[in-house]
Amino acid sequence: MTLHTLKSLHFYQYSEPFKETITTPKVTLKEREVLVIGLETEEEQYFGECNAFRTAWYDAVTIEDVVSRLKDWFQNVKGTTIETFEDAQKLADALNDCPSARSTVIMALYQMFYPLKAFAVDYGATVSGMTQTKLKQLKQTAPKRVKLKWSADVLDDIRAVQGLPFSSSIALDANESLTFQDMTLLKQLDHDAILYLEEPFIDFQNDLMDEASAYAPLAIDEKATSEEDMMHLVKQYPIDTVILKPFRLGGIDNLYTVMKQLQQHGIHVVVGGMYEFGLSRYFTALLARLGDFPGDVTPDGYYFEQDFVPQSGILKGGSIYFEPPEVDADRLTLIDSIF
Repeated sequence: MTLHTLKSLHFYQYSEPFKETITTPKVTLKEREVLVIGLETEEEQYFGECNAFRTAWYDAVTIEDVVSRLKDWFQNVKGTTIETFEDAQKLADALNDCPSARSTVIMALYQMFYPLKAFAVDYGATVSGMTQTKLKQLKQTAPKRVKLKWSADVLDDIRAVQGLPFSSSIALDANESLTFQDMTLLKQLDHDAILYLEEPFIDFQNDLMDEASAYAPLAIDEKATSEEDMMHLVKQYPIDTVILKPFRLGGIDNLYTVMKQLQQHGIHVVVGGMYEFGLSRYFTALLARLGDFPGDVTPDGYYFEQDFVPQSGILKGGSIYFEPPEVDADRLTLIDSIF
């Protein structure tokens, strides 16, 4: 059995412009910047990708917060020798107060103990603003599921997807933007044609939730922050589906535990990422295979021209094929290290 002694922690920055500007009810994004860590032992450097953003538009925890928390954490664990993944999890649990930080670390620690494998997963595309370019891309890639961002043109977007030369299930994402005034548009949806409506309201109101659930199965995403909260919500409200994200639950190991708990209670589960690069996308896809609907997994080159993990997820006939990720460290910019 191999022993791993934690020797140093490196912080890297990587950024790429989106091929097309991302437009949601909350934000407009032209570029994706991420934090990448390198957890170094005496034998090898293991990488983890952080899904936090530079600003707090999506989550209160930012890249700067994660860096600060990981520096404090590593000062306490530096020099520790770990023998099993369970040992690694105990060290990572010191980061439970900052799930984004724990998720980043557990991604690196997992690779110390488990060989990564090749696999295939269904392709679930997300469209943030339907354009002719995006429609052409959908025709070429034939995703098994298309998730549309809610807008005043949502019915036209649905018809555009239904008009594609292949069958694709449709999900909608409102990003907590709907109000009572949107019920008129909701009523026009074909309930049976919609897989789920994600995060319809910023707050839970029984009357709105009950009415909306008559027009589409409801899903939560941003509100799925802990196992305890999720189990409370699915019991109290008409929720059909929960979108789980590793960085929000503290990592891939925690997500797997919560997924099984929800599925045992008859709740559908979808695994999602957050405009990921190739390393994080691999682990999202690894878990998405176990979900009930196609996850938010995109193929190589979907959002970005370049990636620090080249060729991570190759699209073939509506499925994405992943090989174990190989990080091109030359593409990363070192910003700090702790020895």
